[in-house]
Amino acid sequence: ILFRIIATLILILIVAFLLIQIRNVQIFAAKKAATYLSQKLNTRVDIGSVDIEFFKKIVFEDVYIEDLHHDTLLYSKKLKLDIGNINIKQHKIYLYNVTLFNTKASLVKYKSEENLNLQFIIDAFQTTDTTKKSPSPAWDISFREVTILNSDFTYRNEHDTSKTAGINFSDIHASKINSRFADIRINHDTIHATIDYLSTNEKSGFVIQNLACYANISPNGMQLEALKIKTPESAIATDLTFKYNHYSDYNDFINQVSLKAEFNHSHVEMNDIAYFAPTLKGIYKNIVVSGKIIGKINDLRGKNMNLLLSGTSTQFIGDVKLTGLPNIDETFIYLNVEHLKTNYNDLKQIPIPPFEKHKTLDVPISVEKLGNMKFKGTFTGLYNDFYAYGDFSSALGELSTDLAVQHDVKNNKESYKGKLQSTDFDFGSFFSAKFIGKATANVTIDGSGFTLENVTAGLNGTINSLQFNNYTYKNIAIEGNIRSEEH
Repeated sequence: ILFRIIATLILILIVAFLLIQIRNVQIFAAKKAATYLSQKLNTRVDIGSVDIEFFKKIVFEDVYIEDLHHDTLLYSKKLKLDIGNINIKQHKIYLYNVTLFNTKASLVKYKSEENLNLQFIIDAFQTTDTTKKSPSPAWDISFREVTILNSDFTYRNEHDTSKTAGINFSDIHASKINSRFADIRINHDTIHATIDYLSTNEKSGFVIQNLACYANISPNGMQLEALKIKTPESAIATDLTFKYNHYSDYNDFINQVSLKAEFNHSHVEMNDIAYFAPTLKGIYKNIVVSGKIIGKINDLRGKNMNLLLSGTSTQFIGDVKLTGLPNIDETFIYLNVEHLKTNYNDLKQIPIPPFEKHKTLDVPISVEKLGNMKFKGTFTGLYNDFYAYGDFSSALGELSTDLAVQHDVKNNKESYKGKLQSTDFDFGSFFSAKFIGKATANVTIDGSGFTLENVTAGLNGTINSLQFNNYTYKNIAIEGNIRSEEH
Protein backbone atom coordinates (compact mmCIF):
# COMPACT_ATOMS: atom_id res chain seq x y z
CA ILE A 1 0.00 0.00 0.00
CA LEU A 2 2.83 2.39 0.85
CA PHE A 3 4.49 1.68 -2.49
CA ARG A 4 1.25 2.44 -4.30
CA ILE A 5 0.76 5.80 -2.65
CA ILE A 6 4.39 6.69 -3.39
CA ALA A 7 3.92 5.68 -7.03
CA THR A 8 0.75 7.77 -7.26
CA LEU A 9 2.53 10.72 -5.69
CA ILE A 10 5.36 10.33 -8.21
CA LEU A 11 2.84 10.33 -11.06
CA ILE A 12 1.29 13.56 -9.77
CA LEU A 13 4.69 15.19 -9.42
CA ILE A 14 5.71 14.08 -12.90
CA VAL A 15 2.67 15.89 -14.25
CA ALA A 16 3.66 18.93 -12.19
CA PHE A 17 7.22 18.64 -13.51
CA LEU A 18 6.03 18.62 -17.13
CA LEU A 19 3.92 21.70 -16.50
CA ILE A 20 6.88 23.42 -14.87
CA GLN A 21 9.16 22.56 -17.76
CA ILE A 22 6.72 24.14 -20.18
CA ARG A 23 6.47 27.39 -18.23
CA ASN A 24 10.12 27.48 -17.17
CA VAL A 25 9.56 29.82 -14.18
CA GLN A 26 9.91 27.60 -11.15
CA ILE A 27 8.09 29.30 -8.26
CA PHE A 28 5.29 30.64 -10.43
CA ALA A 29 5.08 27.32 -12.27
CA ALA A 30 4.89 25.35 -9.03
CA LYS A 31 1.83 27.34 -8.01
CA LYS A 32 0.29 26.94 -11.44
CA ALA A 33 0.99 23.21 -11.41
CA ALA A 34 -0.60 22.88 -7.97
CA THR A 35 -3.63 24.84 -9.18
CA TYR A 36 -3.96 22.62 -12.24
CA LEU A 37 -3.74 19.44 -10.15
CA SER A 38 -6.20 20.83 -7.60
CA GLN A 39 -8.73 21.44 -10.36
CA LYS A 40 -8.13 18.07 -12.02
CA LEU A 41 -8.37 16.15 -8.74
CA ASN A 42 -11.05 18.40 -7.27
CA THR A 43 -9.12 18.69 -4.02
CA ARG A 44 -6.35 20.74 -2.47
CA VAL A 45 -2.81 20.24 -3.80
CA ASP A 46 0.03 22.51 -2.65
CA ILE A 47 3.65 22.59 -3.78
CA GLY A 48 5.75 25.01 -1.73
CA SER A 49 8.71 25.28 -4.07
CA VAL A 50 10.56 23.42 -6.82
CA ASP A 51 14.25 23.34 -7.67
CA ILE A 52 15.23 21.87 -11.05
CA GLU A 53 18.76 20.84 -11.97
CA PHE A 54 19.68 19.76 -15.50
CA PHE A 55 16.00 19.21 -16.29
CA LYS A 56 15.91 15.72 -14.73
CA LYS A 57 16.81 16.35 -11.12
CA ILE A 58 13.98 17.93 -9.14
CA VAL A 59 13.45 18.87 -5.50
CA PHE A 60 9.86 19.48 -4.36
CA GLU A 61 9.31 21.06 -0.95
CA ASP A 62 6.18 21.17 1.20
CA VAL A 63 4.08 18.95 -1.06
CA TYR A 64 0.56 18.57 0.30
CA ILE A 65 -2.32 16.52 -1.11
CA GLU A 66 -5.72 16.46 0.55
CA ASP A 67 -8.32 13.72 0.16
CA LEU A 68 -11.97 14.41 -0.63
CA HIS A 69 -12.78 14.51 3.08
CA HIS A 70 -10.32 17.40 3.51
CA ASP A 71 -7.94 15.21 5.51
CA THR A 72 -4.26 14.82 4.72
CA LEU A 73 -3.64 12.15 2.13
CA LEU A 74 0.05 12.94 1.81
CA TYR A 75 2.49 15.56 3.01
CA SER A 76 6.21 15.59 2.25
CA LYS A 77 8.58 18.18 3.63
CA LYS A 78 11.02 17.47 0.84
CA LEU A 79 10.97 15.06 -2.09
CA LYS A 80 13.89 14.55 -4.46
CA LEU A 81 13.51 12.96 -7.90
CA ASP A 82 16.25 11.87 -10.26
CA ILE A 83 14.33 11.06 -13.44
CA GLY A 84 15.69 8.42 -15.79
CA ASN A 85 13.08 8.23 -18.51
CA ILE A 86 9.44 9.20 -19.08
CA ASN A 87 7.38 7.81 -21.93
CA ILE A 88 3.81 9.11 -21.67
CA LYS A 89 2.58 7.21 -24.76
CA GLN A 90 3.83 3.88 -23.44
CA HIS A 91 2.77 4.69 -19.87
CA LYS A 92 6.29 4.07 -18.57
CA ILE A 93 8.23 5.98 -15.94
CA TYR A 94 11.73 5.08 -14.80
CA LEU A 95 13.32 6.96 -11.91
CA TYR A 96 16.92 6.62 -10.81
CA ASN A 97 16.50 7.85 -7.26
CA VAL A 98 13.62 9.04 -5.09
CA THR A 99 14.17 10.40 -1.59
CA LEU A 100 11.37 11.39 0.78
CA PHE A 101 12.09 13.46 3.90
CA ASN A 102 9.59 13.80 6.79
CA THR A 103 6.72 12.38 4.78
CA LYS A 104 3.28 11.53 6.14
CA ALA A 105 0.96 9.24 4.16
CA SER A 106 -2.54 8.38 5.27
CA LEU A 107 -4.75 5.83 3.54
CA VAL A 108 -8.33 5.60 4.76
CA LYS A 109 -11.35 3.57 3.74
CA TYR A 110 -14.12 5.74 5.14
CA LYS A 111 -17.22 4.12 6.61
CA SER A 112 -19.44 5.60 3.90
CA GLU A 113 -17.18 4.51 1.00
CA GLU A 114 -15.98 1.25 -0.53
CA ASN A 115 -12.66 2.49 -1.95
CA LEU A 116 -9.58 3.98 -0.34
CA ASN A 117 -9.27 7.75 -0.20
CA LEU A 118 -6.63 7.34 -2.93
CA GLN A 119 -9.10 6.09 -5.54
CA PHE A 120 -10.15 9.54 -6.80
CA ILE A 121 -6.56 10.20 -7.92
CA ILE A 122 -6.37 6.89 -9.77
CA ASP A 123 -9.70 7.67 -11.46
CA ALA A 124 -8.58 11.19 -12.44
CA PHE A 125 -5.63 9.90 -14.46
CA GLN A 126 -7.51 7.10 -16.19
CA THR A 127 -8.67 7.70 -19.74
CA THR A 128 -12.29 8.72 -20.33
CA ASP A 129 -12.19 8.04 -24.07
CA THR A 130 -15.06 5.60 -24.60
CA THR A 131 -14.32 5.20 -28.32
CA LYS A 132 -11.29 3.03 -27.63
CA LYS A 133 -11.90 -0.68 -28.00
CA SER A 134 -9.33 -1.66 -25.38
CA PRO A 135 -8.66 -0.06 -22.00
CA SER A 136 -5.67 2.19 -21.52
CA PRO A 137 -2.62 0.22 -20.34
CA ALA A 138 -1.61 0.50 -16.72
CA TRP A 139 1.38 2.63 -15.84
CA ASP A 140 4.65 0.72 -15.58
CA ILE A 141 6.58 2.58 -12.89
CA SER A 142 10.04 1.44 -11.76
CA PHE A 143 12.70 2.87 -9.48
CA ARG A 144 16.36 2.12 -9.10
CA GLU A 145 16.31 3.32 -5.50
CA VAL A 146 13.82 4.82 -3.03
CA THR A 147 14.93 6.20 0.33
CA ILE A 148 12.43 7.16 3.05
CA LEU A 149 13.67 9.17 6.03
CA ASN A 150 11.86 9.89 9.32
CA SER A 151 8.45 9.31 7.83
CA ASP A 152 5.01 8.23 8.98
CA PHE A 153 2.36 5.92 7.48
CA THR A 154 -1.26 5.38 8.54
CA TYR A 155 -3.83 2.92 7.22
CA ARG A 156 -7.35 2.90 8.62
CA ASN A 157 -10.35 0.87 7.51
CA GLU A 158 -13.43 2.35 9.18
CA HIS A 159 -15.54 -0.62 8.00
CA ASP A 160 -13.73 -2.76 10.58
CA THR A 161 -14.20 -1.53 14.14
CA SER A 162 -12.82 -4.61 15.89
CA LYS A 163 -10.21 -4.17 18.60
CA THR A 164 -7.11 -6.25 19.20
CA ALA A 165 -4.31 -6.31 21.73
CA GLY A 166 -1.76 -6.82 18.96
CA ILE A 167 -1.31 -5.30 15.52
CA ASN A 168 -4.66 -4.31 14.07
CA PHE A 169 -4.28 -4.62 10.30
CA SER A 170 -7.34 -2.41 9.87
CA ASP A 171 -5.82 0.39 11.93
CA ILE A 172 -2.07 0.68 11.39
CA HIS A 173 0.15 3.56 12.35
CA ALA A 174 3.86 3.11 11.58
CA SER A 175 6.09 5.98 12.69
CA LYS A 176 9.82 6.74 12.46
CA ILE A 177 10.08 4.93 9.14
CA ASN A 178 13.61 4.85 7.77
CA SER A 179 14.25 2.63 4.79
CA ARG A 180 15.94 2.13 1.45
CA PHE A 181 14.43 0.10 -1.39
CA ALA A 182 16.28 -0.83 -4.58
CA ASP A 183 15.32 -2.14 -8.03
CA ILE A 184 11.62 -1.46 -7.52
CA ARG A 185 9.16 -2.32 -10.25
CA ILE A 186 5.40 -1.89 -10.00
CA ASN A 187 3.76 -3.97 -12.70
CA HIS A 188 -0.04 -4.01 -12.61
CA ASP A 189 -0.89 -5.38 -9.14
CA THR A 190 2.54 -6.81 -8.26
CA ILE A 191 5.49 -5.09 -6.60
CA HIS A 192 9.06 -6.36 -6.89
CA ALA A 193 11.76 -4.80 -4.71
CA THR A 194 14.93 -5.30 -2.74
CA ILE A 195 14.63 -3.97 0.80
CA ASP A 196 18.12 -2.96 1.87
CA TYR A 197 16.93 -1.86 5.29
CA LEU A 198 13.73 -0.81 7.03
CA SER A 199 13.05 0.29 10.60
CA THR A 200 9.81 1.50 12.16
CA ASN A 201 7.64 1.59 15.30
CA GLU A 202 4.01 0.43 15.09
CA LYS A 203 1.52 1.94 17.53
CA SER A 204 0.80 -1.48 19.08
CA GLY A 205 4.34 -1.40 20.47
CA PHE A 206 5.89 -3.69 17.86
CA VAL A 207 9.33 -2.41 16.89
CA ILE A 208 11.36 -3.38 13.83
CA GLN A 209 14.96 -2.32 14.27
CA ASN A 210 15.91 -3.64 10.85
CA LEU A 211 14.32 -5.66 8.06
CA ALA A 212 16.02 -6.70 4.82
CA CYS A 213 14.96 -9.07 2.02
CA TYR A 214 14.09 -9.58 -1.64
CA ALA A 215 10.32 -8.99 -1.87
CA ASN A 216 7.57 -9.88 -4.32
CA ILE A 217 4.14 -8.66 -3.22
CA SER A 218 0.80 -9.24 -4.95
CA PRO A 219 -2.88 -9.26 -3.89
CA ASN A 220 -2.71 -13.01 -3.17
CA GLY A 221 0.82 -13.64 -2.00
CA MET A 222 4.02 -12.28 -0.54
CA GLN A 223 7.49 -13.79 -0.99
CA LEU A 224 10.29 -12.50 1.21
CA GLU A 225 13.53 -14.25 0.27
CA ALA A 226 16.69 -14.06 2.38
CA LEU A 227 14.59 -12.29 5.01
CA LYS A 228 16.36 -10.93 8.06
CA ILE A 229 14.38 -9.27 10.86
CA LYS A 230 15.83 -7.69 13.98
CA THR A 231 13.64 -6.53 16.86
CA PRO A 232 14.78 -5.64 20.38
CA GLU A 233 14.40 -9.32 21.38
CA SER A 234 14.33 -11.37 18.13
CA ALA A 235 16.81 -12.05 15.33
CA ILE A 236 15.20 -14.02 12.51
CA ALA A 237 16.73 -15.38 9.29
CA THR A 238 14.46 -17.23 6.87
CA ASP A 239 12.81 -17.45 3.48
CA LEU A 240 9.20 -16.51 4.19
CA THR A 241 6.08 -16.87 2.03
CA PHE A 242 2.57 -15.69 2.87
CA LYS A 243 -0.45 -16.82 0.83
CA TYR A 244 -3.91 -15.26 1.06
CA ASN A 245 -6.95 -14.51 -1.09
CA HIS A 246 -6.89 -10.76 -0.48
CA TYR A 247 -4.98 -8.20 1.56
CA SER A 248 -7.97 -8.02 3.91
CA ASP A 249 -7.18 -11.58 5.05
CA TYR A 250 -4.53 -10.04 7.28
CA ASN A 251 -7.41 -8.82 9.44
CA ASP A 252 -7.85 -12.51 10.38
CA PHE A 253 -4.20 -13.48 10.14
CA ILE A 254 -4.51 -16.57 12.36
CA ASN A 255 -7.21 -18.27 10.26
CA GLN A 256 -6.80 -16.87 6.75
CA VAL A 257 -3.09 -16.40 6.00
CA SER A 258 -0.90 -19.42 5.18
CA LEU A 259 2.80 -19.20 5.78
CA LYS A 260 5.86 -21.15 4.76
CA ALA A 261 9.23 -20.52 6.34
CA GLU A 262 12.56 -22.25 6.81
CA PHE A 263 14.50 -20.98 9.80
CA ASN A 264 18.21 -21.23 10.42
CA HIS A 265 19.21 -20.70 14.05
CA SER A 266 16.77 -17.79 14.51
CA HIS A 267 16.07 -16.25 17.91
CA VAL A 268 12.31 -15.74 18.24
CA GLU A 269 10.83 -13.87 21.20
CA MET A 270 7.33 -15.18 21.89
CA ASN A 271 6.16 -11.72 22.95
CA ASP A 272 6.88 -10.55 19.38
CA ILE A 273 4.67 -13.36 18.04
CA ALA A 274 1.92 -12.14 20.40
CA TYR A 275 1.56 -8.95 18.32
CA PHE A 276 0.18 -11.22 15.55
CA ALA A 277 -1.52 -13.76 17.86
CA PRO A 278 -2.70 -11.69 20.87
CA THR A 279 -3.78 -14.68 22.99
CA LEU A 280 -0.08 -15.50 23.36
CA LYS A 281 0.54 -12.16 25.07
CA GLY A 282 2.32 -12.61 28.37
CA ILE A 283 4.81 -15.26 27.22
CA TYR A 284 8.29 -13.81 27.61
CA LYS A 285 10.39 -16.67 26.30
CA ASN A 286 13.06 -16.61 23.61
CA ILE A 287 13.38 -19.74 21.47
CA VAL A 288 16.23 -20.60 19.11
CA VAL A 289 14.51 -22.06 16.04
CA SER A 290 15.73 -24.09 13.07
CA GLY A 291 13.53 -26.06 10.67
CA LYS A 292 10.62 -25.68 8.24
CA ILE A 293 7.18 -24.36 9.26
CA ILE A 294 4.11 -24.47 6.99
CA GLY A 295 0.37 -23.82 7.34
CA LYS A 296 -1.90 -21.32 9.02
CA ILE A 297 -1.40 -20.35 12.66
CA ASN A 298 -4.51 -22.35 13.58
CA ASP A 299 -3.14 -25.45 11.79
CA LEU A 300 0.63 -25.30 11.90
CA ARG A 301 3.19 -27.96 11.02
CA GLY A 302 6.91 -28.05 11.65
CA LYS A 303 9.33 -30.42 9.91
CA ASN A 304 12.85 -31.23 11.10
CA MET A 305 12.47 -28.73 13.93
CA ASN A 306 15.25 -27.94 16.36
CA LEU A 307 13.98 -25.79 19.23
CA LEU A 308 16.12 -24.61 22.13
CA LEU A 309 14.62 -22.62 25.00
CA SER A 310 17.12 -19.79 25.53
CA GLY A 311 18.83 -19.73 28.91
CA THR A 312 17.93 -23.36 29.61
CA SER A 313 19.05 -26.85 28.61
CA THR A 314 15.60 -27.72 27.22
CA GLN A 315 15.80 -28.80 23.58
CA PHE A 316 13.40 -30.45 21.14
CA ILE A 317 14.33 -32.12 17.85
CA GLY A 318 11.61 -33.63 15.66
CA ASP A 319 8.32 -32.89 13.88
CA VAL A 320 5.41 -30.85 15.22
CA LYS A 321 1.73 -30.44 14.38
CA LEU A 322 -0.41 -27.90 16.26
CA THR A 323 -4.14 -27.58 15.57
CA GLY A 324 -6.18 -24.95 17.40
CA LEU A 325 -3.73 -22.15 18.13
CA PRO A 326 -3.74 -19.62 19.60
CA ASN A 327 -6.18 -21.15 22.15
CA ILE A 328 -3.66 -23.24 24.06
CA ASP A 329 -6.28 -25.03 26.17
CA GLU A 330 -7.90 -26.44 23.02
CA THR A 331 -4.79 -26.92 20.88
CA PHE A 332 -4.23 -30.49 19.74
CA ILE A 333 -0.53 -31.33 19.80
CA TYR A 334 1.30 -34.04 17.89
CA LEU A 335 5.03 -34.39 18.46
CA ASN A 336 7.27 -36.89 16.73
CA VAL A 337 10.18 -36.61 19.14
CA GLU A 338 13.63 -37.54 17.92
CA HIS A 339 15.21 -35.95 20.97
CA LEU A 340 13.73 -34.09 23.93
CA LYS A 341 15.87 -32.95 26.83
CA THR A 342 14.70 -31.00 29.89
CA ASN A 343 14.84 -30.87 33.69
CA TYR A 344 12.78 -29.84 36.70
CA ASN A 345 13.94 -26.22 36.82
CA ASP A 346 13.27 -25.72 33.11
CA LEU A 347 9.80 -27.28 33.34
CA LYS A 348 8.88 -24.92 36.18
CA GLN A 349 9.53 -21.96 33.85
CA ILE A 350 7.08 -23.07 31.15
CA PRO A 351 4.13 -20.62 31.07
CA ILE A 352 0.54 -21.85 31.08
CA PRO A 353 -2.63 -20.00 29.99
CA PRO A 354 -3.91 -17.42 30.62
CA PHE A 355 -0.40 -16.13 29.95
CA GLU A 356 -0.96 -12.58 31.14
CA LYS A 357 -1.35 -13.94 34.68
CA HIS A 358 2.24 -15.19 34.41
CA LYS A 359 1.48 -18.64 35.80
CA THR A 360 3.91 -21.46 35.11
CA LEU A 361 3.70 -25.23 35.03
CA ASP A 362 3.12 -26.79 38.44
CA VAL A 363 5.67 -29.63 38.55
CA PRO A 364 5.75 -32.18 41.42
CA ILE A 365 8.89 -31.79 43.53
CA SER A 366 9.71 -35.47 43.00
CA VAL A 367 10.50 -34.70 39.34
CA GLU A 368 13.58 -32.78 40.51
CA LYS A 369 15.19 -36.09 41.44
CA LEU A 370 15.10 -37.21 37.80
CA GLY A 371 17.85 -34.73 36.92
CA ASN A 372 18.32 -34.19 33.19
CA MET A 373 15.56 -36.11 31.44
CA LYS A 374 15.56 -37.35 27.83
CA PHE A 375 12.66 -38.69 25.80
CA LYS A 376 12.30 -40.22 22.34
CA GLY A 377 8.91 -41.20 20.96
CA THR A 378 5.55 -39.55 20.29
CA PHE A 379 3.39 -37.13 22.24
CA THR A 380 -0.26 -36.72 21.25
CA GLY A 381 -3.13 -34.72 22.77
CA LEU A 382 -3.64 -31.53 24.75
CA TYR A 383 -0.88 -30.08 26.92
CA ASN A 384 -2.71 -31.29 30.07
CA ASP A 385 -4.32 -34.42 28.63
CA PHE A 386 -1.95 -36.39 26.43
CA TYR A 387 -0.70 -39.79 25.33
CA ALA A 388 3.06 -40.47 25.53
CA TYR A 389 4.71 -43.40 23.80
CA GLY A 390 8.47 -43.85 23.83
CA ASP A 391 11.67 -44.24 25.82
CA PHE A 392 12.54 -42.07 28.78
CA SER A 393 15.92 -41.85 30.53
CA SER A 394 16.87 -39.96 33.69
CA ALA A 395 19.30 -39.84 36.60
CA LEU A 396 17.14 -42.49 38.35
CA GLY A 397 17.04 -44.98 35.47
CA GLU A 398 15.14 -45.74 32.27
CA LEU A 399 11.44 -46.09 31.48
CA SER A 400 9.50 -47.08 28.39
CA THR A 401 6.01 -45.56 28.37
CA ASP A 402 2.75 -46.28 26.63
CA LEU A 403 0.69 -44.02 28.86
CA ALA A 404 -2.25 -41.65 28.83
CA VAL A 405 -1.63 -38.79 31.29
CA GLN A 406 -4.12 -36.21 32.59
CA HIS A 407 -3.71 -33.25 34.91
CA ASP A 408 -6.54 -32.64 37.39
CA VAL A 409 -6.47 -28.86 37.78
CA LYS A 410 -8.92 -28.80 40.69
CA ASN A 411 -6.93 -31.26 42.83
CA ASN A 412 -3.56 -30.45 41.24
CA LYS A 413 -2.82 -34.12 40.63
CA GLU A 414 -1.71 -36.18 37.64
CA SER A 415 -3.36 -39.46 36.69
CA TYR A 416 -1.92 -42.05 34.32
CA LYS A 417 -3.04 -45.24 32.65
CA GLY A 418 -1.29 -47.67 30.32
CA LYS A 419 1.88 -49.72 30.10
CA LEU A 420 5.15 -48.98 31.85
CA GLN A 421 8.49 -50.73 31.53
CA SER A 422 11.41 -49.88 33.77
CA THR A 423 15.10 -50.76 33.65
CA ASP A 424 16.89 -50.35 36.98
CA PHE A 425 14.68 -47.38 37.81
CA ASP A 426 15.14 -46.13 41.37
CA PHE A 427 11.50 -45.91 42.52
CA GLY A 428 12.62 -45.58 46.12
CA SER A 429 14.44 -42.32 45.44
CA PHE A 430 11.60 -41.02 43.29
CA PHE A 431 8.93 -41.71 45.95
CA SER A 432 11.26 -41.00 48.91
CA ALA A 433 10.72 -44.55 50.18
CA LYS A 434 13.90 -45.83 51.87
CA PHE A 435 12.78 -49.48 51.89
CA ILE A 436 12.43 -49.60 48.08
CA GLY A 437 15.35 -49.52 45.64
CA LYS A 438 15.74 -50.08 41.91
CA ALA A 439 13.27 -52.11 39.88
CA THR A 440 13.14 -53.68 36.44
CA ALA A 441 9.51 -54.33 35.54
CA ASN A 442 6.90 -54.66 32.81
CA VAL A 443 3.47 -53.69 34.15
CA THR A 444 0.08 -52.25 33.28
CA ILE A 445 -0.63 -49.31 35.55
CA ASP A 446 -3.73 -47.28 36.39
CA GLY A 447 -3.14 -44.66 39.04
CA SER A 448 -2.48 -41.11 40.17
CA GLY A 449 -0.01 -39.10 42.21
CA PHE A 450 3.76 -38.74 42.09
CA THR A 451 4.53 -38.67 45.81
CA LEU A 452 4.38 -41.39 48.45
CA GLU A 453 1.75 -39.39 50.31
CA ASN A 454 -0.76 -39.24 47.48
CA VAL A 455 0.05 -42.14 45.17
CA THR A 456 -2.63 -44.71 44.38
CA ALA A 457 -2.24 -47.21 41.57
CA GLY A 458 -3.40 -50.57 40.29
CA LEU A 459 -0.61 -52.81 38.94
CA ASN A 460 -0.70 -55.94 36.80
CA GLY A 461 2.39 -57.55 35.30
CA THR A 462 5.86 -58.86 36.01
CA ILE A 463 8.69 -57.49 38.14
CA ASN A 464 11.93 -59.00 36.89
CA SER A 465 13.91 -57.57 39.81
CA LEU A 466 13.11 -55.40 42.82
CA GLN A 467 15.31 -54.15 45.63
CA PHE A 468 13.32 -54.23 48.88
CA ASN A 469 14.82 -53.79 52.36
CA ASN A 470 18.32 -54.32 50.93
CA TYR A 471 17.36 -57.60 49.27
CA THR A 472 16.79 -58.18 45.54
CA TYR A 473 13.66 -60.15 44.64
CA LYS A 474 13.34 -61.58 41.11
CA ASN A 475 10.62 -62.82 38.76
CA ILE A 476 7.60 -61.58 40.71
CA ALA A 477 4.12 -61.71 39.21
CA ILE A 478 2.09 -58.79 40.53
CA GLU A 479 -1.60 -58.00 40.53
CA GLY A 480 -2.89 -55.56 43.09
CA ASN A 481 -3.02 -51.99 44.33
CA ILE A 482 -0.60 -49.52 45.82
CA ARG A 483 -2.16 -46.95 48.11
CA SER A 484 -0.79 -44.32 50.42
CA GLU A 485 -1.93 -44.19 54.03
CA GLU A 486 -4.17 -41.25 53.10
CA HIS A 487 -6.23 -43.58 50.95
